[in-house]
Amino acid sequence: MCDKIYALNRTLSSADLYYEVELPDVFTFDHPLGAVMGRAEYSDYFEFSQGCTVGNNNGVYPRFGERVFMMSDSKVIGDCEIGSNVIIGANACVKDQDIPSNVLVFGESPNLVIKENRKETVDAYAKGVFVYD
Repeated sequence: MCDKIYALNRTLSSADLYYEVELPDVFTFDHPLGAVMGRAEYSDYFEFSQGCTVGNNNGVYPRFGERVFMMSDSKVIGDCEIGSNVIIGANACVKDQDIPSNVLVFGESPNLVIKENRKETVDAYAKGVFVYD
């Protein structure tokens, strides 16, 4: 029965979120079309958008701290430790690379651009208000 419900959900929402994936108690998805969420370790206040991917590399999945926001088409793959209060920018690709807390990330591994993030920016994202500097 679980496989049938999973297939129905994937068909209706176009999001691949297998029933064995353990999402945190508090999470949000915003227009999840085309998103694929793998068996990573998620923490509360995780948020993802359309086209996002969380996957494994050689059977190792990422680990996420609290308040991680994955913007459209971003990817986190493999042995990654993502800190808390992190915004992963649109189209970013983090692969087998750790990301500290309180940062904005964009670009592609191994040449990621990591900028310090103000608490106000993370708070604004959490409220759905986007702040551009």
